[in-house]
Amino acid sequence: MSSQSPACAHASSQPGRNRLGWKLRLVVGVGLPLGLVAGLEGALRLAGYGYPTTFFLSRTINNQAVWVDNWQFGWRFFPRALARSPYPFVMARHKSRDTIRIFVLGESAALGVPAPEFGFSRMLEVLLQDQVPDRKTEVINVSMVAINSHVILPIARECARRQGDLWVIYMGNNEVIGPFGAHALFGPAAPPRPLIQASLALKTLRVGQLLDEALQQVRRASQVPPQWQGMSMWRAPIPRDDPRVQRVHAYFSANLAAILQAAQRAGVPVILCTVGCNLKDCSPFASMHRPGLTPQQQAVWDQAYQAGQGAQRQEQFSQAIQHYSRALELDDRFAELHFRLATCYLALGRTNEAQVHFQRARDEDALQFRPDSRLNQIIRQQATAAAAAKVRLLDAEALFARHSPQGIPGHELFYEHVHLTPAGNYLLARAVAELAIEALGPRAGSSRAATAPPWLSRTECEQRLGLTDLGRLQILELVEELISVPPFTTQSIHTHRLQRLQAEARRLRSARQPAGLAAALQQVQAAVQRRPDDPELWKILAPLLEAAGDPAGAEACWRKVIQRMPQAAIPYLNLAFLLRRQGRVTEAIQAYQECLRRNWEHAEAHGDLGALLLDQNQPAAAIPHLRFVVQRQPQAVEAHWLLGQALLRTHQRQAALRQFEQVLRLNPNHAQARRALEQLQQTR
Repeated sequence: MSSQSPACAHASSQPGRNRLGWKLRLVVGVGLPLGLVAGLEGALRLAGYGYPTTFFLSRTINNQAVWVDNWQFGWRFFPRALARSPYPFVMARHKSRDTIRIFVLGESAALGVPAPEFGFSRMLEVLLQDQVPDRKTEVINVSMVAINSHVILPIARECARRQGDLWVIYMGNNEVIGPFGAHALFGPAAPPRPLIQASLALKTLRVGQLLDEALQQVRRASQVPPQWQGMSMWRAPIPRDDPRVQRVHAYFSANLAAILQAAQRAGVPVILCTVGCNLKDCSPFASMHRPGLTPQQQAVWDQAYQAGQGAQRQEQFSQAIQHYSRALELDDRFAELHFRLATCYLALGRTNEAQVHFQRARDEDALQFRPDSRLNQIIRQQATAAAAAKVRLLDAEALFARHSPQGIPGHELFYEHVHLTPAGNYLLARAVAELAIEALGPRAGSSRAATAPPWLSRTECEQRLGLTDLGRLQILELVEELISVPPFTTQSIHTHRLQRLQAEARRLRSARQPAGLAAALQQVQAAVQRRPDDPELWKILAPLLEAAGDPAGAEACWRKVIQRMPQAAIPYLNLAFLLRRQGRVTEAIQAYQECLRRNWEHAEAHGDLGALLLDQNQPAAAIPHLRFVVQRQPQAVEAHWLLGQALLRTHQRQAALRQFEQVLRLNPNHAQARRALEQLQQTR
């Protein structure tokens, strides 16, 4: 019999009860919420809610297992209305042994904007295919518009599982302005990196996507919905020493290191490029004075600066330099001052001084659409640190300088600030190709060194890619449209650049004459015969055939593209345009619907389909498409007008009246809307 008292027995059993209670509280406090989240996650997936978050999607096309692009990939990183999509591609899930697969990672410049079909990755492919004809060279461009290293990192981690033989990285343009950069356009400005990683991980869950959609709904209810307006969306200047910019540099370094580690773990060699930009023919987008400049100093600075501008206009460059130098003594942070000094030094042939000030003008630019010297320094440092892990540095910044007049890159290689001309694309592609042969080693063929032909010239590359004089003209017209809005219109060099572009376009206008069209058609047909499995060439050929009076041939081209890339929405949209122009309305409607099945967020397809349905006296069917457009593009006058007509025809008078009123708010001179509104008010 135990001599232990009841009180002692109670005390001795208390620790066991405490441990049991602690475990129960842990289960209830942690396990129950996790169970509820898991249950909700499962229910949302079973209900089909949400979107895939991987960059690559598995599909079967023409009885072959393939990887294709995920057009919704950008939704994790951007508000949905602003999200950009990858450029469409199709690649085999199981790479054949005779295929060399190269991934190109970066932003719009790496993609080849303004014409990705002629970008450096396309030139790289034809260069390598010509050098290694017994292998199939497959260059998959996984770059996207407006992204930065926060987005490229998860893309790279997926590429590590996709049998790549080589990566080419050309990134750094969007670190300050892209997602989680120094601006708050897409979300918080440069938040802590663990918070960035946690938020992105949460959005891979359907529960996280539900929360994100709820937040976006709240924002849409309290403010005008955002819509993509290109670079004009960024307006707030930020100095280079702002703490947010410093964090951006640190994040870029960490993300780049993680990208290179992913390549190393996958055993993939990397060509890591510094990033070039236009120094000579791109003035700063915004300038800011240094902190602490007193009003008296500001007045003296203004006087010296204005005197310098006057002398510069009179081409008295030595005097202008003297005035600008006095201003520089008071404030050396004003980006435009450095640009003007550089221009004057260049006019006098003093290229060393010009280079220094062109670079300072870029680094001090308070709207950082160009990569500053610190970002390229980080790239060089990371390449050196990872040199033992099959990472080769291609100093593209130095490459562009070596091949530019006076060693200062300008309009010869760049259309505007960072996007490459055909000359720039070929220069980069050729340098990458030479390094690629070295990096690939035996994968490029053991006998290549003895039998390799000379490298294709730029002209030969352009011919194989179907770049004609008509294509050059169309690109110049697109660039002119792109630079005809802020922030380009606020640049001091804008008028001069616009005049130069227009002069180049005038020299090419004969390409639209019958002889020019015939020459373009012949060149592209020859390119198609050489590369019949290249869907980009069929895209180029289709409008040429239509212009030559062969709509059936154009239709066949678009259907070939669709056959090879059935996941892509744009080929269906272009087919719909073609069918509509031929009066084949029913088939056009079907093509629009196929486009929207692949990308139901495509506002242009919704707008065109809504207008066509209304024209076919199907107003009820037109309404949801037109509503989508006015929700996404509240300033779209024509969409409001068409929606008002559709609502009126379905006897929704009050709703129609509101649309007509909105038309007149946006355009008080819209006579049709005014008459419709007056008629509605008279018949109340």
